[in-house]
Amino acid sequence: MFRSAYPAKDRPAYITRYVYADTTLSTHGGTAGKVSVTSEEHTRLQQMAEYLERCCNDLDAAGYDVISITPVISGRTAYTHTETTDIYPGHGYSVTDGLVVTGRLKSLKPNP
Repeated sequence: MFRSAYPAKDRPAYITRYVYADTTLSTHGGTAGKVSVTSEEHTRLQQMAEYLERCCNDLDAAGYDVISITPVISGRTAYTHTETTDIYPGHGYSVTDGLVVTGRLKSLKPNP
């Protein structure tokens, strides 16, 4: 399918990088169906976007095309205290913990 797995100077045909997202303090900001993004979360999302941009630029400079960006998601649970019960089971939500970026060597072309 492809000419060589290591076509130029023993560089791998495909590489992956992980882009980190700081989600250690992430919480659900509202009731089910009304999730708000706090300014702290917005700052972390902006930081992840900057890391992603830097990663894509680094791959391009190294001779790779970015062919996929895949989110890494984890589940969280929010519990609610009410007047009638001590703890309401709450609900689940997901948080993006990071991104997996895959690059393909630019000189690697599929055979016709």
